[in-house]
Amino acid sequence: MLKSLLIYLILISYSSLYAFQLDKKLKKDDNKFWSAHYNVPKYSFIGLVGLSAYEGSQTRLGKTSWKSLDSVVMSQVITEILKKSTKRNRPRDTNSPNEWNKNGNSFPSGHVSGMTAMVTPFILEYQDDYPMIHLLWTLPLYQIGGRLKAQAHWQSDVIGGFLVGFGSGYWASKRDFPLLLYFDGDKSYVGLRYKF
Repeated sequence: MLKSLLIYLILISYSSLYAFQLDKKLKKDDNKFWSAHYNVPKYSFIGLVGLSAYEGSQTRLGKTSWKSLDSVVMSQVITEILKKSTKRNRPRDTNSPNEWNKNGNSFPSGHVSGMTAMVTPFILEYQDDYPMIHLLWTLPLYQIGGRLKAQAHWQSDVIGGFLVGFGSGYWASKRDFPLLLYFDGDKSYVGLRYKF
């Protein structure tokens, strides 16, 4: 299943790149609004770890936060595999979006995939009860804008990152139990269901 998901993500990104000529190098913009995007994933992740530790896994919020952590870890593993295999150059290093298999690590965007992976389980869990939860989509959208303005990614890189993050978040949200850590009465599970 993971292999077919990776192939699907690569095909979508390649097709968007060549069929629609999506990738354009944007003018670099280092203003404070866009440059602050570097800190959002870091502080959001720290908050997520704190929330997960505080809530545990017995409450709805706790289970969702642990699923979100699973999603972030999964998205970052997939992102790193894709970066190492595609080796695409970043816009700040070249004027051509077609420089693949060089020395780059542009495809897909890790910032976008991580932020999307983080918010997706919360949105899927609470969207029926709290429709305003969809405002969390502004976090990955802000990452998309920041990465493009910093010339760190091409447009297809951030789309690929969004798809990786959403896929990871959807996968994690559909699991009955978190993968990383789970408490069940007198049993605790860490990692890939290691019982202690």
